[in-house]
Parts: sequence; structure tokens; C-alpha cells
Amino acid sequence: VGGGPSGLVTALCLAQNGLRVRVIDKLTTPRRGQKGSGIQPRTLELYKELGLLDDLEKRSGFPQPIVHYKLPGGTEVLREFIMIPYVEPTPDTPYSNILMLGQDRHEELLREHLERYGIKVEMSTELLDFKQDKDAVHARIANDGAVEELNVAFVVGADGGRSSVRKLLGLNFEGETRELDRIVTGDMVVKPGLALDKWHSWGDAKSKMILLRPCEGVDSDKVAVIASGPDLDYDKVASSGEELAKTFYNISGRTDVLFGEVISLSVFRPNIRMVSKFGEGRVFLVGDAAHTHSPTGGQGMNSSVLDAANLSWKMALVFKGIAPLSLLATYSDERVPVIREMLGRTTRLLDRTMRPGENPDEGWFRGGPLFMLGIHYRWSSLAIDERREPPVIDERESAYVGAHGVCAGDRTPDAPVDGDVVQLFDVFKITHHTVLVFSKDSPFVDAVTAVVEHYPKGLVDVVAITPRGSAKGTTMKATHTVTDKDGVAYKAYEVADDPTIVVVRPDEFIGAIVKNVDGMKKYFKRVFV
Repeated sequence: VGGGPSGLVTALCLAQNGLRVRVIDKLTTPRRGQKGSGIQPRTLELYKELGLLDDLEKRSGFPQPIVHYKLPGGTEVLREFIMIPYVEPTPDTPYSNILMLGQDRHEELLREHLERYGIKVEMSTELLDFKQDKDAVHARIANDGAVEELNVAFVVGADGGRSSVRKLLGLNFEGETRELDRIVTGDMVVKPGLALDKWHSWGDAKSKMILLRPCEGVDSDKVAVIASGPDLDYDKVASSGEELAKTFYNISGRTDVLFGEVISLSVFRPNIRMVSKFGEGRVFLVGDAAHTHSPTGGQGMNSSVLDAANLSWKMALVFKGIAPLSLLATYSDERVPVIREMLGRTTRLLDRTMRPGENPDEGWFRGGPLFMLGIHYRWSSLAIDERREPPVIDERESAYVGAHGVCAGDRTPDAPVDGDVVQLFDVFKITHHTVLVFSKDSPFVDAVTAVVEHYPKGLVDVVAITPRGSAKGTTMKATHTVTDKDGVAYKAYEVADDPTIVVVRPDEFIGAIVKNVDGMKKYFKRVFV
């Protein structure tokens, strides 16, 4: 339910797993406007395995520098800075920089890929209500007054902050609405007068300010507009394009910028809220239906993608009868602590942005943990780690940054390899687990493969990774046999002892780090029926 990024990514993950999916949206047409345009490195990794990354890279661009102008006059540069400094890619993190793509074009890309599976978003279609029992969800939907009754295995609410699915579940949306931190946001066509390779900013967050951010690619004649400050008449500014233009001229002093068509314009009130659990029975929530937040930090849409990936592989296994329904309880158990920390981080960033201290740019800098590469599920009941002692702290309190090296529950690193694939990211898919066997011992690898062959077909691949410098031509029964090209794989996974088995989940998190076949069996016993 819902045709935004969270719903579309969930549907794509399920479709790639072979499930029949319907996506409904009560809007009559797809949304227009930039909205959440920053796509974090962790999301790019997941888009690689979903087959989205190549198309995304063709349509997106890197963040541009921000130019802040002196007043009065509004043309002389006061300062210029990079909000998100470029980070050199490394062999274990090849997608190390954020990409920018407006949400409308992002959704267009997702719809195109969904249509390859025969799935089209059913617009003007609304969920009326549902009831559920232990075997199915009985839902009613309406399109142009025609009511359809459905019996489905699951319902996923991806219907935003005002989620009807959440309300029908009776889940409390706990948190606050920041009236003090309102923002006028929108998208407009802009006529020549500004360079379109930078963000442009005038004014002061302590009184009133306005920012114009050029869109990318085919949208090069459009800008995203953000206006804020305690001296701003929000409702008046958002009432029309003419009023917004007046405000721009008043704050900036610039009259050489002409505005055209208004694509979207509204007052945004940061809602900092989340539910205490992301589902009940056979009905689940993803994205803004489960958590809303300030736009600072670019975490919201990206968190929605992680929601979708976490839920979908588990849902697919349960639907196929391969995993118990109880596996889906780990969706909330894993995602709730991550989202709770995300809300804390983005709220602190909002405070620094809207109420800056002596350094007016303090709240504008991004990167680090906000790239989301440190997010982990080390506390998960699924995780098994035979390399480490049980932690003495509750690691749910630091879900964005894990200490003590690579552990079960962490993100899976990439590495260049020699073999029938060129990087480990080529073998990770949302459709199956991948068992990485770090060993040059053929009998050990073959023993792992023999066990995996007893699991449902196509749901577990085995990749044998032999150390750098290993003799070529070694025959092993693994799905793929590769050599650690530059020693990166063994280093990235911190493998010092041969053999080591690393089980990679379909959502590209480490499920287990174990020493032998018995440890691997223990992990899959927690997942499969």
C-alpha cells in the first residue's frame, strides 16, 4: 500500500524473489518534486544487488557546493563550502559517495524496473480496511467507487506518515511535531540568472533564509526551494509562486532571477515519530508509515530502503513455506533500534541547522555515520559469531556504528577477486544467502557445499575464496571459486584463520561468522523450517 520509494523497493525485492505483488496508491498520478533526493552509499550497495545501480548512476549526480551570498546585494560570495566532501572509493567500499536524484525521477526508475516483472502501480486505488487471521489478510480496496475484496498472504503499509495501515493496526505513532522548525519547500522552474552547478543560499537561519538547489539532468531548468526562519510567514510564502518569488527577492535582493511554473509548494513540519514495532501478524510497515523524521541528514528515504530489504527476504521465505512465520518478528527486532538512533541523529542535526551557534555552517556538514555503512544488527537473534566474546554492552544503543571490527550483524564488505566474477558484490542477491568459505582446502569447501545442497534449491550459494597467490585450477564444488585478488577479501572480513565461514544474508548483512559446518547449520536452523 503506497507507491513511494519504500513501497516500490519492497515490491521489487519480493518480485525478484518470485512472489506475485500488487502495489496500490490512492493518488491519481505519481508524485512530482525533488523531496528526498540524497541516496546514501549503503543504499547504492543494495541497489547494486537489485540491478538498479547502473541506471541510477546515469540519471543522478554528485552533491554540488553551497554558495552563501553577502547581504545586501546578494551577488558577492560570502563563503563557499562542500556539504558532503568527496570520499575516495576503496576496494571494500566502491560506492563511497552520496548521489543526488529527485524523488520523482527516483520513483520513475523504480517503476520502470518493476514493470519488467509485470507489475504496475495501481493509481487511484485505496485500502479501505482489512482483517487478518493466522493464514491470510482479508482486505478491501476501492478504485473509482468499485470495491474489490482480496485474500492475501501479507499486507505492507508503505503509505507515509498518515498511514492508514498503521491506523488500522492501532499502533501509536509516538513522538513530536516541530512547529518551530517549519520549512517552506517546493520545486519551481527558474529562468537564467543563476549558475546551475551550485546550491545558492541567502539570509540567516536566525531570522529568515532561502536556498535554491538545482535539479539534475533533464530537470536542469528546475530548482528545489527551501525557505525557513522565525521571521518567515510560512503560510503566506507557500500560498503561491508569486509569494515565494517576493520572499526570494526580499531576502536575497536579487531581481535577475525569474521564476516560472510551480511544480510543488508546501509548508513542511518536521514530525519526529516512530512506532514501537513495525508490524503485527501478517501486516507490516515500512518507511514513513513506521517512522518520520526531519529531512536533515538524508536518512529517511534511505532508511526506507533498508526496511524494505530487511523485510522482503524474510517475507519471501515465509511465503514459500521455507521459514516459519516467527522469522518476521526479527524485522522489528532489528530495525527498531536502528530507526531510534536515526531519529536521534537527525534531530540533533536539525537543531544545529535551525539554531546554529557561532559557526553558521555547523549543521550543514554531512557524511561519516550518515553514509549508513556502519549500521548493524549485532544483537539480532539470527546472528552467530564464533570469533568474538559476548558483548558486555547493549549494542542496540549504538546501531549506527559498531566497534570491535567486523562482526556478525555488520554490513558485508566488497572485494576484488579473480574468477568467474570480479567483485564479491556480484554474487550477493536479494534472492538468496551467500556462504563465503575462506579456505584453500578443497575437502572443507566440498563439505560445506554438500550440506548446502540439502537446503532448498537456489536459496544458498557457496563462494570459495582462496588466499592471494593460491594455485589456479583447484577443483571445488562451490557455486563460485575465486581467488582473493589483492588480499582485500581476507583483510576486509578480518580472516586470519583458515578456514572461516561467513554467511551473507540476502540484504547484505553478515548473518554468521563461524569456523565449521556445524556453526553454519546452527545459523540456517534459525532461518529455515
